[in-house]
Amino acid sequence: MNAVRIRFWFMAALVVVMSSHAPGAAVFDSDRNLCSHAETHAAIDSCTRLINDTNETAEIHETALRNRGSLFQSKGDFDLAIADYTAALKLSPSGSSLNAKTYANRGLAYASKGDESSALADYDQAIMLDPALSSAYLNRAALYMKRDDNEHAIADLDQVVRLDPRDATSYINRGVAYVHRGDPDHAIADFSTAIDLNPLDATAWRSRSFAYRVKGNEVKATADAKQAIRLDPKMAAAHKDLALVLQARGDIKGAREEFDKAIQLDPGDAKAMVARGDGYLARADREHAISDYSEAIAIDGKLVSAYINRGVAYLGKADWDRAIADFTKAIDLGPAQQVVAYLNRGQALQAKGDREAALADFERVIRLKPDTVEALRHRAFLRQAKGDFSGAAADYGQVIALAPKDAEARRGRGYAELSQHDYGTAISDLSAAITLNPKDALAYRFRSLAYAETHDLQRAASDEKTLSGLDPKR
Repeated sequence: MNAVRIRFWFMAALVVVMSSHAPGAAVFDSDRNLCSHAETHAAIDSCTRLINDTNETAEIHETALRNRGSLFQSKGDFDLAIADYTAALKLSPSGSSLNAKTYANRGLAYASKGDESSALADYDQAIMLDPALSSAYLNRAALYMKRDDNEHAIADLDQVVRLDPRDATSYINRGVAYVHRGDPDHAIADFSTAIDLNPLDATAWRSRSFAYRVKGNEVKATADAKQAIRLDPKMAAAHKDLALVLQARGDIKGAREEFDKAIQLDPGDAKAMVARGDGYLARADREHAISDYSEAIAIDGKLVSAYINRGVAYLGKADWDRAIADFTKAIDLGPAQQVVAYLNRGQALQAKGDREAALADFERVIRLKPDTVEALRHRAFLRQAKGDFSGAAADYGQVIALAPKDAEARRGRGYAELSQHDYGTAISDLSAAITLNPKDALAYRFRSLAYAETHDLQRAASDEKTLSGLDPKR
């Protein structure tokens, strides 16, 4: 029962483009001054007075709406921001250069609310009005990455790089998109360019470390993570990355030290807690693992991996009920990792003795992912236990097709065939099982029975003799 592997993602920054002030909106009175330059609640009040002042020009109303929208957006009041941007756009001349930035800002507000379709429409409009507005490309790329549309994201980030080829951050963002696409080589090239442009950028080193880890180059991943830490000792993410590399290399002590630093710097990083717990679990230190997973759940009650991995730890302690509860919670949280959750819950239910419920879970796994060898093997065992030898043989057959060197499946199918009195086929499968695992006592036992049924008493006796050597207590 393996703990689920945790995946870590970089996220591209979303940029808010503050609107410019319209000509003529100079500092003639306190409301214009506060609305145009301040970032306080008083600024919102000043903008509101300007918007409501019927003596002010449409140009002043438009600028006040843009500025108040930006202020609402910075406070997280996205509905109010969208309303202000929309009103500003209605007042603005169609050819105004400010409209592109307003569409970009409104798109970001929509994205923050989860209205991705409206956000994309606004980013498209912003780019059509101003093809040189890099923030619109960047924000649209971030939304594409969220949708796993990496090709469109990279195309947008190509434009960001083209607009400012000396900006290291542009290359970091595109490198992130390449990581999402599963293209570590192009990601490493972009992160390297960012480092060349700004060797003191710890984020670039940390990003390249991640890409090297994805590529499997643990030596370079370690070196880059250490450099990121030298440049920014308080970068919790770099300590976490280094811990993950060290953990993969088997340096458990070093990994734990780096996880401790990462968690001390960022106590709210639930994924770091899970990763440290994985290290404990790998050493069968289940109590410490459970403690870390529980802490992660306290931080983020929707972190599926924490429930699954804690369930695995409980399985190792033979605490079936707690394991079942954790796997059930993981399933209830949604489709993420449901195959793993159902598979592990099925094993816990089987160990507890609830074979019908266990069988139902293994069947759910097979419906979701038909080539799951473990689920097929468990279902075969449970079918066999119910006397459904034909169904068991079919399941073992699928396992063998997926894993031809699986000795246990050969032996299982051999037993199912023996139980159906298909002695010749049983002998063939059991002989294959013995070839794959010459110390499989059960395979010798079952083949001995099959030989006896075919009246080949000499071979039956030979298998019994071998079996006695493998199991002297018989």
